[in-house]
Amino acid sequence: MSIQQTNLVAIGRSRYLYDGIRHLAEQGFSFKAIVTEEAYEEYDIKHTDFEALAGKIGAAFFMTKSVNNEELIKIIKENKIRAAISANWKYTIAKSFLDLFECGILNFHLGNLPDYKGNATVNWTIIKGETYINGNIHKMDPELDAGDIISRKTILINHDSYISEVLKQAEHDAPFLYEEAVKKVLANPGAYDLKGTVYGLRCYPRLPEDSQLNWHDTAENVYRLVRASSHPYKGAFSYLNGEKIIIWKAALVIPQERYLAMPGHVIAIQKNKNSVLVACKEGFLELQEIEHNGKVMPPTELIKSIRLRFKYQ
Repeated sequence: MSIQQTNLVAIGRSRYLYDGIRHLAEQGFSFKAIVTEEAYEEYDIKHTDFEALAGKIGAAFFMTKSVNNEELIKIIKENKIRAAISANWKYTIAKSFLDLFECGILNFHLGNLPDYKGNATVNWTIIKGETYINGNIHKMDPELDAGDIISRKTILINHDSYISEVLKQAEHDAPFLYEEAVKKVLANPGAYDLKGTVYGLRCYPRLPEDSQLNWHDTAENVYRLVRASSHPYKGAFSYLNGEKIIIWKAALVIPQERYLAMPGHVIAIQKNKNSVLVACKEGFLELQEIEHNGKVMPPTELIKSIRLRFKYQ
């Protein structure tokens, strides 16, 4: 069967899926249905974007919390759809629905499978100090992230990588990974790059309050949390004089001299860099960009004394 004769279905949310649909459509694949739901706040692609895309490429559009939809199933069967693509679908899909596709539902997952299954995988990866993360296309399985991995690409994470940089690279890679995986399984439904397994590290969701900085932790760990919580998320934060301060950008500083300071204490105002240094259990965190009362600013605009201390509350 040629690409021009191949019909697909898309299920899910986020830019990964949106750009994947667009790319595959440009390669000659035909989408018969797009299924989506309300986007998370941090997603820049909303359900209205998927609806407009469906209209543009001639796909049926479904805004629903369940794929167990008679009209959708009818479209799949009548068009003899062998494969679907997905990303960030937050509801359980029954095995009976998965079995409708000879070649499977091909899901994009950002995480070092077979570990880093589940939620907030990029955030956890940075927090744990991993040096890379894989963008994967794997077959959906009744068990969470346990399906065979069909295609994958490594994204390096260096000591100063912020989560936005990792996500941007993943967004670039996802459409090409979809294309590779779809072509691979259409040619051989049993093809895989790495065999899936139900075993592996499980990641659970993170909430905004989990990004409060604990200055009694090491400077390295505090810095990781800043990088893992920054845009497009709500940011790492602490309290100064009882007011919430968001730390959007920072740097790790390992002092050469010995020092005594209480964790959270402002120990230097660096006017030449518009930054301030804050003591941690081991080392300093250089605050480079903060937000106070909705205003983003250099820290020296707000913090002008070393007789101040950030506190956990």
